[in-house]
Amino acid sequence: MSEFSLSEYLTKFQTSDKNSFPIVENPSSDLNIVIDKLAISPEQIDSDPETLELLIDLSHGFPHLPIKLQCQLSDLVGSSVSALSIEIADQLNSSTDGNSSNSLNYQQINVLIPQWKRHLQEYGYLIHTILTFLHVSISKIASSSSSSVASKRRNNENDKQNADLFKRCCNQLESICESITKIMDINLSRIFQTTPEKDLFISLFLRPLFVLVENEPVIKIQSLTIIIQRIIAMAVKNHNQATVVQDAVISSLTYFQHLSVFDAKLLTLISTDYECPQLTEEVLKDISGKVFNSKDTTGPKSISTFLSKLSELSPVIMIRQMGSVINLLNNSSVILRCSVVESCGNIITQLIKEDHYMNQVMVLIDLLEERFQDSNPYVRTKAIQNCLKIGQMDLNLNKKRLRFTELAVRSLQDRSSLVRRNAIKLLAMLLLKHPFSGIHGTQLNLPDWEKHLKDVEKNLNKFMESEHANIEDDRTPVESQQDEDEDGDISMDMEGEQELSRLEVEAEKTNTADTNTLLKMKLMIAYYNDAISFIKNIHNGINLTSKLLFSKNRNEVLEAMDFLVLSDAYGLKPSKLGIKKMLHLVWMKGTNDEGMNIPTHLIDCYKQLFLTAPDGYNAREKAAHIAKNLIQLTIDASISDLVSLEQLLIMMYDRHFIDETIINVLWAIYNSTSKEPFISGSGHNKSFDRQQAHGSIIVLGMLSLANNEIALKGLDSLLNIGLGDAGAQDLILCRYSCLTLERIVAKKDVSSDPPLFIISEEHEEKTIKKLYNKIIGYTSDLQYYPMCEQAISAFFTIASKPDVQATNMIREKTMMTFGKPETNLSGDESAMSQDSSRSTSLSQLLFIVGQVAIKTLIYLEKCESEFKKRKIETEISKGKDKVGNLQDGDVSNINTSTNQGNATTDDAKDNELEMIGGTNEDDFTDAIQFIKENELLYGDNTLFGKFCPIVEEIVSNSTRFNDPILLRNATLCLEKLMCISSKYCEKSLPLLITVMEKSPDPIIRSNAVLGLGDMAVCFNNLVDENTDYLYRRLHDENLMVQRTCLMTVTFLILAGQVKVKGQLGEMAKCLENPDQGISDMCRLFFSELATKDNAIYNSFIDIFSNLSADESLNKNSFKKIIKFLLSFIDKERYQNQLSEKLLGRLVKCESQKQWDDIAFILNNLPMKNEKTTDILKEGFKLVAARE
Repeated sequence: MSEFSLSEYLTKFQTSDKNSFPIVENPSSDLNIVIDKLAISPEQIDSDPETLELLIDLSHGFPHLPIKLQCQLSDLVGSSVSALSIEIADQLNSSTDGNSSNSLNYQQINVLIPQWKRHLQEYGYLIHTILTFLHVSISKIASSSSSSVASKRRNNENDKQNADLFKRCCNQLESICESITKIMDINLSRIFQTTPEKDLFISLFLRPLFVLVENEPVIKIQSLTIIIQRIIAMAVKNHNQATVVQDAVISSLTYFQHLSVFDAKLLTLISTDYECPQLTEEVLKDISGKVFNSKDTTGPKSISTFLSKLSELSPVIMIRQMGSVINLLNNSSVILRCSVVESCGNIITQLIKEDHYMNQVMVLIDLLEERFQDSNPYVRTKAIQNCLKIGQMDLNLNKKRLRFTELAVRSLQDRSSLVRRNAIKLLAMLLLKHPFSGIHGTQLNLPDWEKHLKDVEKNLNKFMESEHANIEDDRTPVESQQDEDEDGDISMDMEGEQELSRLEVEAEKTNTADTNTLLKMKLMIAYYNDAISFIKNIHNGINLTSKLLFSKNRNEVLEAMDFLVLSDAYGLKPSKLGIKKMLHLVWMKGTNDEGMNIPTHLIDCYKQLFLTAPDGYNAREKAAHIAKNLIQLTIDASISDLVSLEQLLIMMYDRHFIDETIINVLWAIYNSTSKEPFISGSGHNKSFDRQQAHGSIIVLGMLSLANNEIALKGLDSLLNIGLGDAGAQDLILCRYSCLTLERIVAKKDVSSDPPLFIISEEHEEKTIKKLYNKIIGYTSDLQYYPMCEQAISAFFTIASKPDVQATNMIREKTMMTFGKPETNLSGDESAMSQDSSRSTSLSQLLFIVGQVAIKTLIYLEKCESEFKKRKIETEISKGKDKVGNLQDGDVSNINTSTNQGNATTDDAKDNELEMIGGTNEDDFTDAIQFIKENELLYGDNTLFGKFCPIVEEIVSNSTRFNDPILLRNATLCLEKLMCISSKYCEKSLPLLITVMEKSPDPIIRSNAVLGLGDMAVCFNNLVDENTDYLYRRLHDENLMVQRTCLMTVTFLILAGQVKVKGQLGEMAKCLENPDQGISDMCRLFFSELATKDNAIYNSFIDIFSNLSADESLNKNSFKKIIKFLLSFIDKERYQNQLSEKLLGRLVKCESQKQWDDIAFILNNLPMKNEKTTDILKEGFKLVAARE
């Protein structure tokens, strides 16, 4: 029998081409011969040379065997080696124990060992070859599967065959691996005398298995993965293969990303079930010392997944080596740092409940807190997420919760929206899990908690005074001094258990029987202080979150909305302001990553906050509760708030969240104003106060925009209350009543025709009369002007002939103003009263004239659009009539008598239609334009033209007419009259510009800016030459004028109404305005401007020249503005062109400041070439030489 040399066979097999082995000619008969031999005993493998040679030839030709024979061969080898391994293990174990009667003695075992060794090597080699060829087959299947996926699965049959073949291979692998486990149960150290021999034998199995798992499909077969892990673990535990496995694990983590979880589970199995944690610790040490190339992404990502999974499966082992793992935080790889942070979080959440790990856990929590300041936003986010996991656990970590709150609030100011969004989530969780609900419930109203603290401190002081009085006589001066020193030492602030022990010591020092009472009071004070500190932090968080409502990141906006709703549920007052800010999100477009629409989510939030009544309420009580909530939204609301609220309520009404019962309650509140006088709410009367009455009609007016039937339903109430006695006493109520009254006509129904089909003629006449009287009525209340504006708007909407009736109204108000007043006063009193009343009445008259002029323009435009609409309808109807006459000639004769009664009614309309049919659109448009330009101000019978000299006289003589209200209304009237005719605009434009420049009243200057903006839209060519005067108001001394001017100019530029010349530099200076609102508005302007045809690039040189020449602009502001503007020039081509332009200027600089400014821009441009760098270096040398 020849000697079997494993190393020679193995070397020859590994160095040979796997396809070079010859095909077995008659494999079936050869396999049957071998099966017959080995059926007797596995040891028959070398009973004669032919058997072993046949087996080796069959295993070498394994790829060429039929599938059935492959399975038979692998089963034969596996079952034979299993039987042999069991026999060897039993003999070795029995000889060691010596208990069995059939056991062999030591000498007999030594005689058999060479034979066992040979048999194991032979079977081991066969298994090695089969494993190798199975790996080759699986690799081919995997590659063909990936290519078939790439070709969009053209060959379904091939895919099915590959799947069946892969399944067969995996079954063979499982069978062989089961046999290998039997080999691993043998004490191989007894059989292989030297370590190299044993290691070579074990490598027959470990090496192909490690290569095998490099194929990702194999890892997905759970049963196969588990048995492979068992084999490796047994090799480590029983045969000292830790070093081999360690190298294999490190190598797989470096190159194969899919093995990260496999390796983590493998090391966990070895550490726990096989009690070899040293291998895991060594792997962690090895990983901690690795340095990765900056371009390497696979290695760090694989190790990151491994660390995260291992921290979940083996937190105890991980915590032992965290000292080494923490070194990875110094690595430049963001993924690695994230994995270390996540590992800390996993360890903390699993071990924090075990007391003997508490100190180490606290160190890891401190590490998480440090990572809040990491340089990368993803690492900071991961730290926040792990703090979120810790906070969700029901643990007594109050001090850490307070610290988490502080860090989360600070993170709300982070530059990354991802960090801010997760910080909001953390704050929301901390608020939900706050530990201060045990005594006073969950509400966190700060004044209540401060009151509780004061009460406890007061009780403590009383207690201490009484105790001090009782023991004062028994104490010596020395003891008193000692106690004072001790009190001073104890007053130092401590945390946790130290604080508790301090309070206990202090209580014992009092020498009183009631030490528990004192200790309880001290603890209560500490409790209240922590609660107040927590509430104040949450307040800061709410204020910062409110600023994030208008973030560009939609997910961040949604998180901020949910947090504000949650804060309101806990009674935190700052949330009210944030919820009011949320109103303006109703205009925001777009959705988040999950497709959620922000206005839709806003509706859900407001429904939860204001349209949800307590469960115990009946239908009427629910309606009353919701109505009062809606009214509350209008209280202290600005104009912009009301506009946004109106849009929101319309959307809610369209979704049927506001029903008829709620509307009836609102009308009932409004109607209550006529029954009883308004009260402040302190009396016994149950009437609603003035604000609630205002709120009810405001909400009703908003809802009427969605459904005009709501306003029609309360028409009588509007006339009798809003335009009646109650409205006369309360002009705000009257104003919103007029607004609601205007909305009895639906927006789509508004035309030049009267609303004959909406209200009756009787109601129309009554309505117009009421509005007429309200407009011309005299009052010194300044609320008259907004009321009058709304009344005139309603007047023009409802009146059948608004132009004629408005003329009569102006004439009557003129007679009231300039006619002889009737008064019973005498002397100086009468003269002063007369002057004051005339001035007020004239102010009101001019306001009416200006407002009627604007409404007349709108009325003419409606007439023009209505004409065009009717002309189209007439042409369509004529075409239909021709077709109808051809088809229904006889029917028309029958119906002639029936239609005679309607002939008289339709004559006027038919004549009008005939006129329309014969009129050209351009002719009608020219006629309207002629009326605007020549008739309204310059016609023979003009009414507005007679007021022009009066208005000009008042505006140009501000010293003579020194009533500020009169001057403001005269200026407004002048602006509105200028919008009618380009002739009058051109004539009066110098006067308006003078007023805008020199008027001491900021309101007049602000109105002049708005008026000039309107004229830029109406008569672009006239105003375009005078825009410099408009831009000067950007730097007006009054903040209101600056804000108004910025908004006006922003609209004009973005709408293309004015040409941008060199004035954008003045706009850019507003970026550094001290007022945050102006600065933010200016940033928004440039962000929008950047989307329009490279506007910022085209104007950059002009802006830079303006900024550089301004001596009043400080250096830091200049740099901030330039950096902001350069962020919009992101295309390489434009950056190069800008660099070339600036280089040309750099050579011509006459001062160091000019050179510094240009050099600053060049240094901040991302694209730099050698020419730029060289010139900048020369420039620095030149400046140094000058100095």
